[in-house]
Amino acid sequence: MKKIIQTLTIAAALGLTGCNDSYLERLPTDKVTEATAFTSFTTSSTYLLNLYEVFSGAYTSFQGPINVSGALGTSTRDIYSGLLTNYGTGIGNVTNPYAAQTVSIPTKDGTYSNPYIWIRRANIMLKHIDEPACTDQERLHLEAVARFFRAYCHYALMINYGDVIYVDHLLDDASPELTKARDSRLYVADQIYKELDWCIKNIQDDLAEPNTLNSDVVKAFMSRFTLFEGTWRKYHQVDESECASKEYITGSQLLNVCATVSKELIERYPTLYTGNSQDTHPGKGWGEMWTTEDLQDIPGVLLYVRYVENYKMHRLGHFEHIASASLEMPQSTVDLYLTKDGLPIHNRNAKHYDYNPADKSYTEGETYDYANCNVYRTFRMRDPRMWQTIMPPYHVSGLGEANSYKLDKSNDGKWMEYLNQFAPRGIYDANNDTYKIPNLAAGYHQIPSHKALPSSNWAGNYLKNVPNVATCEVGNDQIATGGEQLIYAGKAFQRGKSGYFVWKHHAAWDKQDQNNPMEISDKPVFKIEEVMLNYAEVMYELGKFDQPVAELTINKLRNRAEVGRMQVSAIGDDFDPDRDKTVDPVLWEIRRERLIELMGESFSWEDVRRWKKADYFVNKQPYGVYLDNVSATFNNGKATTGGTGILNLTTKMEASEAELATMGNAGHLYYYLDPVSAGKGWQEKYYLSPIPSDELLLNKKLEQQTLWQ
Repeated sequence: MKKIIQTLTIAAALGLTGCNDSYLERLPTDKVTEATAFTSFTTSSTYLLNLYEVFSGAYTSFQGPINVSGALGTSTRDIYSGLLTNYGTGIGNVTNPYAAQTVSIPTKDGTYSNPYIWIRRANIMLKHIDEPACTDQERLHLEAVARFFRAYCHYALMINYGDVIYVDHLLDDASPELTKARDSRLYVADQIYKELDWCIKNIQDDLAEPNTLNSDVVKAFMSRFTLFEGTWRKYHQVDESECASKEYITGSQLLNVCATVSKELIERYPTLYTGNSQDTHPGKGWGEMWTTEDLQDIPGVLLYVRYVENYKMHRLGHFEHIASASLEMPQSTVDLYLTKDGLPIHNRNAKHYDYNPADKSYTEGETYDYANCNVYRTFRMRDPRMWQTIMPPYHVSGLGEANSYKLDKSNDGKWMEYLNQFAPRGIYDANNDTYKIPNLAAGYHQIPSHKALPSSNWAGNYLKNVPNVATCEVGNDQIATGGEQLIYAGKAFQRGKSGYFVWKHHAAWDKQDQNNPMEISDKPVFKIEEVMLNYAEVMYELGKFDQPVAELTINKLRNRAEVGRMQVSAIGDDFDPDRDKTVDPVLWEIRRERLIELMGESFSWEDVRRWKKADYFVNKQPYGVYLDNVSATFNNGKATTGGTGILNLTTKMEASEAELATMGNAGHLYYYLDPVSAGKGWQEKYYLSPIPSDELLLNKKLEQQTLWQ
């Protein structure tokens, strides 16, 4: 049984076969041949299960989410966009390969070759589509599933390369497609649209097993595809002159299709997941979409990767517990998060709050700058999705052993502000007023909550303080902000360079293991939240975005996240002083909502490219939390570029001791060079990926992308 499930790889993970031994054992996929695979509806369906492996996370050529069990989690392509940062890059470097201009023409690239592997597998099914002994309805369903994956993989090629060779049948060594030129983007997109339209009309929902392809999943992908291609053509000013003569679908038609299918799905799935009733942390419904054990029957989840103990497991959360983690958020992305009232941080009506430790309440207080203040204030009364993405600040007291701690209520209770918002991690000993964290490698559900503080690693060793950063000697606490904010490097795990540590998959209940995948929290692939954002954006592009559309989309998401509602009439030119002034203020807010709601799911790389705004995001300088009481010895001998470890915003370099003094001994943590000042930054050619050189050698009619020649 176990061996069979392992051979099914992602099929088991998606729950396509569940734990039905008899069904699994009818046709183990390691023994499938063309002679045996297509004899019946059952054997053909089993063959098609292998196509679901495109969601396995082994390939990063697809628009998110990408379920990769690695140090960057599902966020690999969010690093390319500049929204997140890989802190493994050394000090004084440009961290993003596109910002650093280190991207080059590869010899081989799975981004190009892998989709064709799955296209071939789909075409094998379609070659044999008339062979299975089955009903007409069953045959239509088999064809629709195969054609969906063929369209999905052509889309993966198109969003990366533009013009690509379209393959609609099984190739052999003599097939002309092996030596032909690339097909035009307009043709490929038209074929993808026609393929998906056929699938929507012909897939048999009554034959679809739970958590497999059905018409709703196909519509969700149609919504994604049509928004991407319609907006790409608009903002990249694609010449569509051949569409009329060749009857290809146009960009405006694609946008209208997006509006239609998105609206249908939103009306069909009006409810959002609001989280585990045992948890009380803010924004739990958003956060727990990624830390829930079983996504079956979760509202709005259309397709998900299913993980089952001993069968299919992952390490997404585990990597966020250990020293190998290398994902953090730069200050510029933190600044995108709205206040809890639903306003940009520099909106003239944005409120600022004081925390009252005695009764754990907030009252409107003195004005400060959310972008340039100590980290406790930066997090205060902000969109809770920020708290669910990056670990909030706190401090606890140690008891002389790695797994036991006591809440530190000193400093007038200021360090307790965010500890009070989350469940306590560990088992409480009332006699001693202490907590002991169990070894998370020992089993599931030892701590029933999802997000919990203080944090710990897989062995249950607690993290004394956040921020935990590489700015001082390990074990040496650095106090800033008059004793309120501690900068700490006491642990090698869960630390970075910005002070904003990403913990999207961090679940307190999920089992950890130092060497093996052991987690079983399910991960969504298609969900209604994305469709809502697609609809909001496409309605703006069609000139139809208004308050009713906002209520149907963005305000549903904000209600779930516990953020102030969008009032379209209030969004004027001065609504967000920090916005890109070349973008309409309403569109800017729609895009902001998309970036925040889908943060860490690898969508942003496709988004900033289709908006033709990659330079705006990629060229930002990453830097970290703000400290307002910093001495010249802050780094305490830790290796820097020779300065204080604090950014000089004027020079965009690390401040010297003299510069820090003139800055009032205050500033942001410095680590990464400014791309533009370093003579680097985004290049126009990056909007399309280069064709691998080996492909050009194999097919003389292939031509390299114009800007890469």
